[in-house]
Amino acid sequence: MFNLHQVNKVFAATAIRSMFQGLLDILYPRHCFACDKSLHEERNSYICEDCLEQIKESEVRRCARCGFELGPGIASSSKGCPECENISLRFKKSFFVSDNKGPLKNLIHQFKYHKHVCLIKPLGDILTGLQLQDIIPEIDVVVPVPLHWKKKQERGFNQSELLAKKLCWKLSLPVSINNLHRVKNTLSQTQLSRLQRQKNINGAFKVKKPDIFFKKNVLLVDDVLTTGMTASECARNLKNAGANEVYLLALARSRL
Repeated sequence: MFNLHQVNKVFAATAIRSMFQGLLDILYPRHCFACDKSLHEERNSYICEDCLEQIKESEVRRCARCGFELGPGIASSSKGCPECENISLRFKKSFFVSDNKGPLKNLIHQFKYHKHVCLIKPLGDILTGLQLQDIIPEIDVVVPVPLHWKKKQERGFNQSELLAKKLCWKLSLPVSINNLHRVKNTLSQTQLSRLQRQKNINGAFKVKKPDIFFKKNVLLVDDVLTTGMTASECARNLKNAGANEVYLLALARSRL
């Protein structure tokens, strides 16, 4: 039990932290990374409550295979939906927080291209907030979509790797870094067509130690999925290494 002296020490430490945060707010005012609203009166440090609610409320019916939003009357089966049933995707199921728009899109952009690595905390919390109870017991190992070492050096980090580590720390799952690695420094997929993306990504990945994935269920982690070509090529290499099933988890689902 706490004695009076210990209680006083806790109160004093809390008061000092509050004073320090207040001083920081004066010198370096906090703003929401998604909408630039002042966070002076909010408890969150990176994203305002309004933006957070928008992200949480954006859950829609999705194709379990490719993650596209299903409109009224559109169904999805194990073969996919009308968007993906004729496309070769090597991962079994996919999970997303929302479409790549609004506050989440802004956060990802700030994180990925403006190097605000501090956003790994709210983005990681948002990712682990997904209803993954049905899939997590099946997962043996988590693998981030790798960057080529030159791109990682230029950016300073691999956003998918940071997300995977945050997820594993929260859910007590093992993570495999650099076993699935990118051997081809591909062009950016952003401005390429589906066919160009497929050609660009062919042969881009290799597995160093296949035994790590042998007969394992793998959760592949990425930030944004567009055509699914990169994730599918990763999954193909994992399956060739002996993986049992590959599932995909990403923050956002985008359209080409």
